[in-house]
Formats: sequence, structure tokens, C-alpha cells
Amino acid sequence: MSYQSVIGLLNTSMSAIFCVSLFVLWLHHKHLRYIGILVLSYAIRVLCFGIFYFAFAFENPVLRLSANVFLMLAMILLSVGLSNRRGRRPRYEFLVSIAAVALGALYYHQFVALSLLARVIYLNCGLAAVGFIMLLDVAKASYRTPVEQVLFGLIIISCAGFLLRPLYLLASGAEVGQFEGSYWLVVSISDALICAMTAVGIFAVIASDVMEGMKSEAQVDALSGLFNRRGFEPRARDALARQTSNAPVAVILSDLDHFKSINDRFGHVGGDRIIRRFSEVLKEKAPRDAIITRLGGEEFAVVLPPGKATTAHLLAEEARKAFKEVAPSVVSEEAYPTASFGIAIAQEGEGLEALMDRADRALYQAKADGRDCVRPVGKNLRAGMASS
Repeated sequence: MSYQSVIGLLNTSMSAIFCVSLFVLWLHHKHLRYIGILVLSYAIRVLCFGIFYFAFAFENPVLRLSANVFLMLAMILLSVGLSNRRGRRPRYEFLVSIAAVALGALYYHQFVALSLLARVIYLNCGLAAVGFIMLLDVAKASYRTPVEQVLFGLIIISCAGFLLRPLYLLASGAEVGQFEGSYWLVVSISDALICAMTAVGIFAVIASDVMEGMKSEAQVDALSGLFNRRGFEPRARDALARQTSNAPVAVILSDLDHFKSINDRFGHVGGDRIIRRFSEVLKEKAPRDAIITRLGGEEFAVVLPPGKATTAHLLAEEARKAFKEVAPSVVSEEAYPTASFGIAIAQEGEGLEALMDRADRALYQAKADGRDCVRPVGKNLRAGMASS
């Protein structure tokens, strides 16, 4: 079988299989936008190798250049997709610069100063450079999951494969008439391997993301968008494990006052709107690294990480005032919902249950003092603020 037939059948069909597989995954997980970008990348690879087949059949240099343009575009989209997965802006300026240099050199050595070896070097170095951009995106992550480690390794192998292609031709000592055939046979086999390895890494990453998404959904309260108890407890215990004597954790418990009467008067729809609005207030006022939770019903908790305990009273007071101001508009000014808050600062070696119990006692005190207020438990808050 000729190298033209191998490229037309093997490379095109493999790219098509992976494209269709990714498309099916995307249909079921459209919220993972990066999968759609990867689908486009593999679809362009199908087009690329289809054009290559006809370029060889008709010995058309324009089609060859077009196929290489699509090959570079497919690689760039792969990089864009992985950046999108991480929520980062793709390095468009570098990607465009790499493509411009590589494709410009391809054009020059295809139509001006004909040199297959030069085209081989520029194209593969360009593809390897795009792979290096992908490596930077993966390496930049502060933490890489095991599947990301695998993908990182596969991208390194892919980059090495691109760089070895021209070296193979230089070392093979092939005659001029055999040079092109040898190169494209190497391209076909190596690309099939690179395509398969990269796809394996991509599918593993997608599977990991889907599983993580399912896990996250199980830990989030659907009504409020906050953590539920399942999501709250491991994160709160982790925060307690990281605290020091000089940087304790603080817990703010809050409860919507007279919530049963709001439900009775405005129905569950009105009650749900109040819960959602209070949740939004907590998210607006709490720091980004706070653990915000709906414990159940009308009860909420905010865990401030180590070092931010001294801001607990101010945060609770701001949230109380903000909710009191915006809540009436939720029920058409026909009621004036409020919330009460209790605060406890963790003591050295204290467990989550004991800390929550003390915060609950502070919340009970706020209820006893007439509601719509903030109360610390015992002397802990004052002691924590004084130590700062």
C-alpha cells in the first residue's frame, strides 16, 4: 500500500473516529465548551488528510499547502481547547506568530525556493512550538490531577515526535526520489500514533471532568447555589486543619427570621426567592475563599479561612444590613424579612462539631435578643480581635 493510500485511509479515518466520539460526548456535556473546540480540531484534521490524499493524487502543490494550513489550524485549536478547559485566555499572539512563520516558510519553499527538507523542518518545528504552548498551559496549573499528568506526558511525546521527523530524514540518507515517500510514510505512522495518544489523554481528561462535575453537583444545593452539608463538611475540616494559633478559623451561622410565616404568607415560591436572595447577599459580602453553605431550610453557614476571623463580625453585620435592605423588594414590599447571625472563632484543637455548636449558641442568643442582629459566642470574638 502506498503512503498516499495510508494517509487517505488510516489518518483520515482515525481523525474521523475521534471527531465523532468527541462530538457524541459534547452532545451530552455541552456545558464543557472546550469539548466543542476539540471536536472542531479533529474535524479539521479529517479535512486536512482528505486534502492531502487528493494533493498527492493530482500532484497539486496548492492543495499540499492548503492541507498543511489546516493541519496547523487543527493543532492550534487543540491548544485553544485545553486553555479553555482551564478557564484561561489562549495565547493567541504566540499561536498566530508561530503559524505565520511556519506557513510563510512553507509557502516560500513550496513555490519560490523549492525544498522539501526545509518544508519538513519548518512545519514540524511549528507544530512542536504549538505543542510547547500547550505544555506551558498544563504546567502553569498549581495542581495537576493524575490524568493531567498523563496528558502532559503525552504532549511531550507528541512534541518529540514532531522534532524527530526531520532528524529521521536527515539520518536516513534517502535518495532524492525516495525522500518524499520516506517522509510521508513516517508522517502517516507517527501522526497516527500521536493522534491516538493525544486522544487517549483527552478522553481521560474529559472523563475526569465529567466525574468531577457529578461530584460537585452532589455537593451543591440546587436552590441557593451554595454548598450543601456534603460539600461543606470536608472543606470546613480542611480549613480547621490549616489554622494556627495566630490565624484561627471563624464560623458565622445565620438563620432567616420568621421564615415559616413568610412561607405561609407568600408560599414556597416566595420563600425560595428569599432564600436565593439571601444566598446572593452572602456570596457578595463573603471573601472568595470563604466556604458558604446552606445547611438546610433557612439556616446558613459561612466559614472564614485561617487569618480572616477578625473580619467575621463586620462581614455578618454587612450581610445583615444588605439583606434587610433588599429583601422587601423580593416580596413586593409586603413584608420585611431579616436574618440573625451567630459567630464563633475556633479554638486550638477544636473539632468542627464543637465549633458549630458554639456558633449555634451564639445564633440562639441573637434570636433571644430580638432577632435581626449579630452575636458572638462568649469572649472568643473579642479575644480574637484583640490578638490582631
